[in-house]
Amino acid sequence: MKTREYLAIKRRIDDFELSEQLTRTKLMQGARAGDVRALTLLRERYGLRLPIVEDTLKVALPWKPNHGHHKNGKNGNHKNGNNRN
Repeated sequence: MKTREYLAIKRRIDDFELSEQLTRTKLMQGARAGDVRALTLLRERYGLRLPIVEDTLKVALPWKPNHGHHKNGKNGNHKNGNNRN
């Protein structure tokens, strides 16, 4: 392989890696801000989860048990709205 061809291929690989790194960084920022789409992409593309962020969200996430809700659907509140404590 000629040196010029090698350098062109290496440059394309380096550009791709930089692009992926920037994408991942942006997804992490979005996920930490509560962006459900970013959380989903992080999980699908990189196998990463942010459980602390996931637990604070008010929306159901498909990979969470019970989709983030308790049986009564009110996240810990009894049917009449009072806690059972």
